[in-house]
Amino acid sequence: MADPRDSLVNSIIGAGSAVDGDIDVNGLLRIDGDVRGTVRVTGKIVVGAEGRVEAPIRAKSAIIGGTVKGDVYVSERLRILSGGVVIGNVFAPRFEAEEGTVVHGDIAVTGRLEGADEELSAFVRGHGDARRFLCPFRDSGFAKPRGSGEPSREAPDAGPARGDKGPGA
Repeated sequence: MADPRDSLVNSIIGAGSAVDGDIDVNGLLRIDGDVRGTVRVTGKIVVGAEGRVEAPIRAKSAIIGGTVKGDVYVSERLRILSGGVVIGNVFAPRFEAEEGTVVHGDIAVTGRLEGADEELSAFVRGHGDARRFLCPFRDSGFAKPRGSGEPSREAPDAGPARGDKGPGA
């Protein structure tokens, strides 16, 4: 049975939006804007026809209709729609590409889901940033979700803002 988190959009980067940095999403992420950095998704990522991603991607599955400049690592299924472009290495146990797609890089398609995680690990070690893409999701290096009861990694209070003398000044 399909995981319901794979069909409900948790996060959207809409057309006209731009994100520069690392993105970790628990669930489904849709990108119709511009992203630069790294992207890790526990579920599915959808890059719309107008989406432009300049980042390596790690996800359970992916549908790419726009442009990705970076490696794409999926543990289940990758589908590239007509007009979709991937400039980078690709690992997918199952791979489907419509007519009119472009993939420029090494491609590994195993054809089976069994053992895919081990094969993905070997592929990433040979082609990409294993430190970033093989660590557990939300490891200690990431900020904890708000309301989790654990301290966040926000900057400590730096005092009054510039130009503000504070109370009694």
